Amino acid sequence: MSAHGGMPARHRGFLAVAAALVMALAGCEYTGPDEQGALASSPPATPPAASFEENMGEVVRLLEASPSEPGMPSEAEPAGKLFLDLAPGDYMVSGACAGVYGAKLTIVGADGVPEASAFECGSGLDRFLRHTGGPITISAVPPVGKPSATGVKVQTNPDRRASELEDLSEWSDQQLQTRIPGELRGTSGGNTTTTGTLMAEPGQYDLDFVCSGPSFTELSISTSAGEEVLAPVRVPCDGQAVRSPLRLPGQGADLTMSPLDGVEGRFAYRLIPAHQP
Repeated sequence: MSAHGGMPARHRGFLAVAAALVMALAGCEYTGPDEQGALASSPPATPPAASFEENMGEVVRLLEASPSEPGMPSEAEPAGKLFLDLAPGDYMVSGACAGVYGAKLTIVGADGVPEASAFECGSGLDRFLRHTGGPITISAVPPVGKPSATGVKVQTNPDRRASELEDLSEWSDQQLQTRIPGELRGTSGGNTTTTGTLMAEPGQYDLDFVCSGPSFTELSISTSAGEEVLAPVRVPCDGQAVRSPLRLPGQGADLTMSPLDGVEGRFAYRLIPAHQP
């Protein structure tokens, strides 16, 4: 028979445990999300900047060169410089840098006119050079001094395609001759259908077109949006420039050329605003 005026034993035990937990928690210091958030907001440690020696080593690695080769950085000259007398031919000029974002490579030939190219240190620069022979100065210079370093290297051109493109460019300049203010010109080559784009504004133009190689090529022109400007016509590839009026109704001119019988062809073309002579 149970008693009616007291608390059951199991309830008294539960309350005792709960009271003990409250007392234990009251004596603890809270180290929850606020402290973790403060730690997470601390700025990361900045890695130490590379030394000049480390940057020199990176330049040598990028250029796949020996540290003692001319054009490599050194304690005496952190910027890569070359003073050469080169035979006529095709060359590849390479530049690299480390310790800065980028650098500038400059080539000065016998005419004394500098040709400069900016490049980023992560990728370096490979620049094709067709040299007529004689003295030449090549330098790769960073925007600041040490600990940054730069280097430059010259080798006989290993890329046959680069030489072929230069041949094509020189042939095009010979065919189209003097540049006219406001003109847009391009050149293409191949033995299959190829398309060249001239980013011309809508308007009236004179089209100069010349080709060599096959006996004929099929030429058609459309705007960049695909609107037909010139239906396919056969043009003789006798090395003689053909001029014809052309009205461009929309933005851009896409010239499509298909050499006859798959014979390797060269194509040069330009658009001259109609008000020009």
